[in-house]
Amino acid sequence: MTEMSRRTFLWITGGSSIALATDPPRKLVNKLIPKVIPPEQIMPGDWTYYATTCRECPAGCGMHVANRDGRATKAEGNPAHPVNRGTLCPRGQSSLQGLYDPDRVTTPLYRSGRKLRPKSWQEALDSISTRLASGGRVALLSTLQTGAQAEVLRSFAAAFGSDRLLYYEPFNYEALRAAHQQLFGLPVIPRYDLEGSDFIVSFAADFLETWGSPVRQARQFSDGRAYREGSSPARMAYLGPRLSMTASNADHFVQVSPRQLPVVAATLLRVIMDRGWNRNDPGPVRPALEALLKSAPLPALDQELLVTVARGFSSARRPVALAGPQYGSGPAATDTALCAALLNYAVGAIGTTVDFSRPHALSNSAREAELELFLSSLAPQDVLFVLDANPAYSRTGAVERLARAGMVVYLGTQLNETAELARWVLPTDTPLESWGEYQPEPGVDGLMQPVMGRLYDSRNAGDILIALARQAGRPLRTPRGTRPTDLLQWLKERRGFGGGGDDAERGWQAALRTGGTWPTTLPAVGAAPAPRLAGLSFQAQRPPATARVEDVELWPWASIMLYDGRLSNRGWLQEAPDPITFIVWGNWIDLHPKKAAALGIEEGDLVQLTTVAGSLRAPARLTTEIHELSAAIGLGQGHSALGKNARGVGSNAFLLLDAVQRSGFFTPCRVSRVAGDAPRPIRTALRREQLHRDLLQSVPLSVLRAANPPRAEFDLPLPEGYHADRDLYPKHEHAKHRWAMVIDLQRCIGCGACAVACYAENNVPVIGPELVADGREMAWLRVPPYRVPGSPWRYAWLPLHCQHCDAAPCEPVCPVFAAVHNEEGLNAQIYNRCIGTRYCSNNCPYKVRRFNWVNLEWRKPLDLQLNPEVTVRQRGVMEKCTFCVQRIRQAEYRAAREGRKLADGEVVPACAQTCPAGVFTFGDLLDPGAQVTRITRGDPRRYHLLHELNTKPAVTFLRRVDNDLV
Repeated sequence: MTEMSRRTFLWITGGSSIALATDPPRKLVNKLIPKVIPPEQIMPGDWTYYATTCRECPAGCGMHVANRDGRATKAEGNPAHPVNRGTLCPRGQSSLQGLYDPDRVTTPLYRSGRKLRPKSWQEALDSISTRLASGGRVALLSTLQTGAQAEVLRSFAAAFGSDRLLYYEPFNYEALRAAHQQLFGLPVIPRYDLEGSDFIVSFAADFLETWGSPVRQARQFSDGRAYREGSSPARMAYLGPRLSMTASNADHFVQVSPRQLPVVAATLLRVIMDRGWNRNDPGPVRPALEALLKSAPLPALDQELLVTVARGFSSARRPVALAGPQYGSGPAATDTALCAALLNYAVGAIGTTVDFSRPHALSNSAREAELELFLSSLAPQDVLFVLDANPAYSRTGAVERLARAGMVVYLGTQLNETAELARWVLPTDTPLESWGEYQPEPGVDGLMQPVMGRLYDSRNAGDILIALARQAGRPLRTPRGTRPTDLLQWLKERRGFGGGGDDAERGWQAALRTGGTWPTTLPAVGAAPAPRLAGLSFQAQRPPATARVEDVELWPWASIMLYDGRLSNRGWLQEAPDPITFIVWGNWIDLHPKKAAALGIEEGDLVQLTTVAGSLRAPARLTTEIHELSAAIGLGQGHSALGKNARGVGSNAFLLLDAVQRSGFFTPCRVSRVAGDAPRPIRTALRREQLHRDLLQSVPLSVLRAANPPRAEFDLPLPEGYHADRDLYPKHEHAKHRWAMVIDLQRCIGCGACAVACYAENNVPVIGPELVADGREMAWLRVPPYRVPGSPWRYAWLPLHCQHCDAAPCEPVCPVFAAVHNEEGLNAQIYNRCIGTRYCSNNCPYKVRRFNWVNLEWRKPLDLQLNPEVTVRQRGVMEKCTFCVQRIRQAEYRAAREGRKLADGEVVPACAQTCPAGVFTFGDLLDPGAQVTRITRGDPRRYHLLHELNTKPAVTFLRRVDNDLV
């Protein structure tokens, strides 16, 4: 080797240093600011948990948000909260992406021409208060609010002599409220209690997804369906045009077109009445019922199946009928809801599973007539305040009407379509930065508190209105006659903690720690309201005119991930697959193959849907999962604003909905093929058939009840599971623990909350539609659907992550020992060793490993959400599920400090903690008293995925149960 001079060495190393310093992908600069006087409440490196209330939808679940060093990093359910009892749906898990959304409004904005320009808060308050003081008429349009925030809104309107305050929710249950008003004189949404319900009939109500209180209902439904020795699982029938996730969980799916749904519902009621199966007599409605049945012919259905459903429903101990969808407002939707209410009355469900004494808060949302009157009343002298609502996106004709107001002031966190119309955009705190409260139903008072400091120059919406009124010379008064200076003071006074004494402060702190106040036991169901059966009438079904081949019945449906579109800018939810199709990043039009053939439409063609309200284009998906006379499209996509992840993705199905639905469920629609290239739907599961591999297994209930039910061949992932005659590798000895998991397929409903929780806990990156389309998805946990053999209408879901095999095929093929078996049975991945050969992924039969093909950018401030206890991986590194090893280590360190053994259930991975259905059980197989040990060793439904490969997985699946005894 030739000698290198000192000058040459410095020249080479200096150039390398400059290259490293100036290469943007490699450059990382962080500022270290020492805390000379650290905050007393913050212990560096320790987790702090704040109790608050989820506001991602109107269900009002309780949350615990983890904070580390001043950063909120993970949302979990509040175990004490009566609505969700410690679990969350995908939307609740995504709340942190709303807090750290890179597209949030960060400072007050004023519209000058077509541009929004930054202004100071003082300038904004001066301008708006001057307009108010000079006689501007006040109108307020807000998302659903209760408690102190609702009091502030009412007081603000009253201070300026206005009564124009509406709570706008696109999903307002218009038809259900109209039906209950007609039958009971109560235009409300009652509390539907599925606890112990043994037969559910759903008329297109997707109660496991977006209808009602989905997390609570998912838990109650799964508890009823769970296998218990000696008891029969609860049953469900679903009637509707589309096979939704909820429909696929049903025992009976009756595919009915939207126009025919009220006729089928009325037929069920008549069967029950004719055969004397009713407990209460709805006899006076028979003439109206017959008129409805004569107005439209009964579709060609399996009559024996209808009788079976009617018999099961009427003979059940706690039956309940549900009517949906929650955004349908046409006459057919109202008639269906009325039939469902009559069914509940006939079988005695009113006052048991249907409780009108505890109406949902959504009963206070604006009805269609109220909203029409409000929008029509807007005039140039009005100052319209819009709080978080987005009618410009979700309501036809709203843009033109909003433009009539002299000044529009938008209070919110995002520049959505309505904010784009405003003169002033005032940034508000997100729910995770706010003080407040929310009561989803009487008796459940959830508190909201900031879980971290403000990220930007935002303010609480209540504080803004209080300041504006004060500056305009109209200070707000509470119903108690006081004048609080901010919402926090208002909130304390309202809840009786405003005195300032020690007792008041202690009570306030106790309420904050709990997350609110509610009864420890569920109160008794209130008295059943008396029905007004005499004179009841249905809206006669007009026979349709001669249908053209392009005529279809529109069926928009709400996504379990995106809800009504307010959450569409969150990458976790865009990249979370639809439970049935497993499509991400977009929407599509479902057409029946017969209808498509008549129109010359093929799979993937660009298709246009047209109504009197508007039109849209989207790719066609041909499937028998939609009725032949219908066309379905998902709501929530197609934004023209909101943010980078939402803008331009998919089509906006709200454009098709007329403000007033005059026939059927929704607006009449035409479908046609158009020229042009359609965006290709991005699927992350290409096949939904099991191809005779017995991946997702089931067992008849009669077999389980036999004297000696057969047991599948099973090898424990322990030394005793090894056999010298067939095992190539030596057994593993585990020092203290052998971590394992049980997945109960009978409980899984396919909601995908576990997968989104895994994203949040383990710093799984969102890679975007282009890379997902190339097969580069990064989800550690997937819940793909598989068709149930022998049933064209049923899918079941297989939660699948690393199986942590004891004889793992990935371990011996890694040339650098990056995939290793650790002392506690985990199949660990050592990122610093990994050189990216991908041999481990090739050798994994479960295909649960994910390779980082690119260095992904975490758009600021999304990087603040990253879990500091989980490594952020880089390009060239393989990653996969770790059983949330960071949680295991935390629990072990805590037990060691306290000088005790780990307790069963003390370690809960993120997927198990959030699951509303209770699918996952995690624990130590070396603990003979652990629940996971009892199930793994003794449950007759147990099996290992691809057992014939002899990998000895640590994940045990429990077979689904086919109820063949009823």
